[in-house]
Amino acid sequence: MSLRSEDGFGITELLVSMLSALTLMAAIATIMTAALHNQDRIANRVDANQRARPVITGIVQDLHAACVAQRVTPVIGNGSATGSTATRISFLSKSGNAVTPTPDLHVVQLSGTNLTESVYPATAGSQPGPWTFSSTPYTGFNNRTLLANVSAPGGVVFRYFQFANPGGTLSFVPLTSSPGLSATDAAHTAVVDISLAVSPNGVAAHPGASAQDPKSPITMNDSVDLRLEAAGQYPNQDNLPCV
Repeated sequence: MSLRSEDGFGITELLVSMLSALTLMAAIATIMTAALHNQDRIANRVDANQRARPVITGIVQDLHAACVAQRVTPVIGNGSATGSTATRISFLSKSGNAVTPTPDLHVVQLSGTNLTESVYPATAGSQPGPWTFSSTPYTGFNNRTLLANVSAPGGVVFRYFQFANPGGTLSFVPLTSSPGLSATDAAHTAVVDISLAVSPNGVAAHPGASAQDPKSPITMNDSVDLRLEAAGQYPNQDNLPCV
């Protein structure tokens, strides 16, 4: 064996090996951090979805029970102090098997970052209306919180649409709801669209500078057709709600 032969790494080889190991460890750390962050984000979005979906479903079901009589106007216009706006909807509703149900007045609105509901009993009136309602909600239904950490996408939660007459096609232009839906437009509202931006618990509602993760909130949307039959295209078809 040559006396000049030496076993092991030289200084150059050692430095290259250390640099390669550090690069590999940095890549693994980046992958782990991204995976944990995405897992957090997915968990947040699942939380928001699980809280919001039953609330949206409940509002939709109440709106499906809004036609308590034929040709009734289920959505209340701004002639009332609690009339419908872009962030509040007032509507008649009553579920059950009664032949001539007496409706309750439901008021669902965005209050700050909470979606709340008040339900008022009728005090007078009979089919097919009009009815008058108590100024005092049912016990336990006075501004009860349905959902927290909520915001209005584009400043609008509720949009109101009418069918063309004649023609039977749904207008893509929502009825004016600011500062409030007029009584005339309320009488023609045959479709209600609902949109909510929902943040998970512990995360500020979006849009907002204090949100922990701007991608955590989810936007949920649903719509309700308030007609009993499909809209028609005949000249004498009025295509009003509850027809």
